[in-house]
Amino acid sequence: MKSALRIIGLLALSLLVACQRPPADAPAPSPPSPAAVANEFFSSYRGDFRQADRRLLSEALASAVQSAVDGEKESVVRVKASEFPNDKPLILEGEIFAGLYEGFTGHEIAGESISEGQAVVQVRFRNDHYNVTWTDDVVLVDEDGWKIDNVRYTQKLAGLLGLRDVLLEFEGSLASEAASAAKAQ
Repeated sequence: MKSALRIIGLLALSLLVACQRPPADAPAPSPPSPAAVANEFFSSYRGDFRQADRRLLSEALASAVQSAVDGEKESVVRVKASEFPNDKPLILEGEIFAGLYEGFTGHEIAGESISEGQAVVQVRFRNDHYNVTWTDDVVLVDEDGWKIDNVRYTQKLAGLLGLRDVLLEFEGSLASEAASAAKAQ
């Protein structure tokens, strides 16, 4: 009886080990498509650019986002040290990863095109609170896998052309504030 149980146990263990091992000739999983990357980003994004998944952003965009985060913190310090410490520091308000200031409540991938190391994914957004839908172009670059590099606001609902424009404008505002603070000292 004991030997039969050992044999059954060894067979079960062998089957378990065999099931967990991929076949030797199994192809490597293909990297996610640009549409899959955009969908992953917008499915997990909760509207606060400071907490955006930087793994899905290009190096340049991740750096620009971090610069905006750092700039907000520096603005808080400058305002507190100024002669008007109760003034509002510069902060980047509103949605920046989609073309409606109020943000989105849902999204779906509407299309994708790839050309020479760059991809454009059309993402159809909706905001149920305001009963509005729009489509923005999410630009991705191939940096050892597709990474989001910009969002072009195709409907111009935000008043600017895209995410990079928002970040550049904010950077300029921070530079002006820093120059004014330096003059005041």
